[in-house]
Amino acid sequence: MANIRDVAEAAGVSVQTVSNVINGRPFMRPETMQRVRQAMAELHYQPSRVARGMRRQSSQALGFLLSDPNPRGLADPFYGEVLAGLSSVTRAHNYSLVINYLPSLPRSGDFLTPFETRQIDAAVVFISGIAARQTAVLRELVRSSHPIAVLEREVKGEHAYSVLAANYEGARAATQALIDAGHRRIAFLDSVQRWPSIDLRRNGYEAAMRDAGLGKHIAFLSGPDWTAEGGGAAVERALSQRAVKTKPTAIVAASDVIAVGALLAIKARGLRVPDDMALVGFDDFEFARYVDPPLTTVRLPAFEMGRRAAELLLNHLRGMPADERRVVLPTQLIRRKSS
Repeated sequence: MANIRDVAEAAGVSVQTVSNVINGRPFMRPETMQRVRQAMAELHYQPSRVARGMRRQSSQALGFLLSDPNPRGLADPFYGEVLAGLSSVTRAHNYSLVINYLPSLPRSGDFLTPFETRQIDAAVVFISGIAARQTAVLRELVRSSHPIAVLEREVKGEHAYSVLAANYEGARAATQALIDAGHRRIAFLDSVQRWPSIDLRRNGYEAAMRDAGLGKHIAFLSGPDWTAEGGGAAVERALSQRAVKTKPTAIVAASDVIAVGALLAIKARGLRVPDDMALVGFDDFEFARYVDPPLTTVRLPAFEMGRRAAELLLNHLRGMPADERRVVLPTQLIRRKSS
């Protein structure tokens, strides 16, 4: 692999001259710049982003720092949507995007390392898991004074932003739609692995039920994880254990992934959706419209969350911090044929 000295020798210039070209220093002769760039191309030389960042005090890169207890968590469509939103901004501004994925709750140092080694200038952060266990990590990140934008969790700090979705309102609207359709025994489906955004969805469901005088019918079905299999197992258990008169006639699922598992479990019991049991998801992932029947769901603006987080951070790095450090994006109930 070619190094900077090889480039200098091929171009007939000094190592410092090659460095000046790489870092865009002014007052370079055009013919010299052309020789250096041609040598770099012929030798397939790629300057080290980290080394350049240490010299320039900037890496020209944003990080996406996340943890998820599910070992296949990165395959979740939510992360794909967020990454698409992030990359739409980083590409437009010639920034790189660095992903640091940890399958378990990180220590504070795990997320500080990319900053300290100057791999990134700022980071979008998403941490799954119980809120109390996230607090120490987020507190340390805020104290570090590195620019961060935290998804689905509120933080406060001079260099910190929060980008949230209206989870409470979305779940409440979904539950109210089922109540308006005549359902009374409505259950909420989630997982034993919960975090603040899911708690808000639970709260929205409960509020709609209590306001409608249906508090006695509040019921929670929890699977072991956030997979379709986990959602299916929770619904199968509920359908097999409950008497016909106490079984839910509708389910609000906390994600589209577990909603698909619920759909399969309901059909496996010989029940029809929505005639025998209605179902509403949460996310509006691409596949939601293609299942049978197409899934009524709450649209979570994951792409927009990633895009807004990246914009906030890049503006912050340019000395234009936003006055409003807390951004809440609306959710929307998308009505299809499962309810």
